[in-house]
Amino acid sequence: MAASDEKSIVPADAEEAKVGDVPQEKAAVTALPQNNGPSDPGTAQPTPKPPYSALSPGRRRFILGIVTATGFFGPLAGGIYLPALPTLQDVFNTSATTINATVSVFMAILSIAPLFWGSLADYGGRKPLYMVSLAIYIASNVLMAALPANLAAIFILRVVQGVGAAAGLSLGAGTVADITEPKDRASAISVVLLGPQLGPVLGPLLGGAITGSASWRWTFGFLAIACSAVYVLVVFCLPETLRSIVGNASCYANTSWIIRPRWRQERVVDPAKFPRPPPPTLLGLIKLLRYPPIVIVSINNALLFGAYYGLNVTLPLFLEDRYGFTTAEVGAAYLAPGISLMIGSLLSGRVSDWHRAQYVKRSTDGQPHPEHRLHLQIPGVIVSLAGVLMYGWFVHFRVHVAAVIVSTAIAAFGMTWVFITTTSYLTESFKETPATLVALASLFRNPAAAVAAVVVPPLLPKMGIGWCFTGLALLELTCVGSIFFLMVYGKSLRATMELKKSEEKEKKAASTGAK
Repeated sequence: MAASDEKSIVPADAEEAKVGDVPQEKAAVTALPQNNGPSDPGTAQPTPKPPYSALSPGRRRFILGIVTATGFFGPLAGGIYLPALPTLQDVFNTSATTINATVSVFMAILSIAPLFWGSLADYGGRKPLYMVSLAIYIASNVLMAALPANLAAIFILRVVQGVGAAAGLSLGAGTVADITEPKDRASAISVVLLGPQLGPVLGPLLGGAITGSASWRWTFGFLAIACSAVYVLVVFCLPETLRSIVGNASCYANTSWIIRPRWRQERVVDPAKFPRPPPPTLLGLIKLLRYPPIVIVSINNALLFGAYYGLNVTLPLFLEDRYGFTTAEVGAAYLAPGISLMIGSLLSGRVSDWHRAQYVKRSTDGQPHPEHRLHLQIPGVIVSLAGVLMYGWFVHFRVHVAAVIVSTAIAAFGMTWVFITTTSYLTESFKETPATLVALASLFRNPAAAVAAVVVPPLLPKMGIGWCFTGLALLELTCVGSIFFLMVYGKSLRATMELKKSEEKEKKAASTGAK
């Protein structure tokens, strides 16, 4: 590669043609020498393209397993804490509003902190931040389990716990992009998202069991012990995967899965082939919001998650007041949408990757653009809004409780179907900063859930249950129009964005050279 090319930004749908990033389904063809008769000693033979990742399939699956486990603990900490709230209210002799504020603080940090972790990981490496974030998480849980009961300390330590817990999802998406080529990426992302999806499902069940049979302190003790086991795996078994540092990880190929702990991995790749993004800054994060594709898919995710969360926070009220459920039975009812989230995640990933493979077979150059996945979101949106619509009217007309629970599962299935496609799209479209962009999508999504939790309950008596959730379903319907917009204009918008970034880099390089 010429020296002048080091400053250029390669569009996402062309980057796969770089060394180490060629899709395997086409790489095998380009690597074959032409049989034109006797070989000419003076003619250079084509050089086989290296694989996207030099790690064995088994080791890549093991890494994904570790990453999935790290993403489990953030949402778990949010859910496992809920059954202990009445107990904590008595222990600290405070109001329900005050003790519930510890939940709000944790969720707020869980929304914002991923941007910090994601942007740093895209620049400096994944493994150091896995180690730091999990250490913070473990330390905060140990302190909450051991310190004397103090309300101010709980607030502070919940903030610290949220900071440590926030790294899992954004770092996990970045790791997937590092070791999984685009043709298999949606399936890998669907596995990694199982951790964050299982946390809210298992959290209340575990929290109820622990709080009911032991001290509330063991809620935090359990989190510290469980996370420590994963921390050992991260330190001794998780290699650095950031492509701007290790490329396709050939330095770890054919080596032991147990590695010597080190704080940082030295850069072992050609910067021209694996460019490093600029250092993270607040201005750089704000600039990402200038690009319509990023904002549009993030808003779509937020609308779907907000509608689903409105359903989620009202479910206990309706099940207890209208159907006579006990607290334990309400907790069991959440298993239905939880299982649906897992099934929808895994199925969406495989369907998305299958569609990509078919697209490659039909294309002439084998370079599918990321927008080819987006039309798969439309059925997901329709399924999600259908579930929300059914939930509202089923509860309104007091239809059998089984129908209500099934409607929550339908809404969850459609929502996670869209989420998998969105995450795959972001990691394929903006390859230098996948963790940052997944964190940015989370920044949109969690505030939408917070707004829904505050706005939906007061609207129910004013609008009626059925019409309130009809309004949420109509908000979800607007996502279909934005999906069509990206399908038509997304590729050109990305090209414009890449051109602007290239011009900014050239101006910066020119000003640096002038000095």
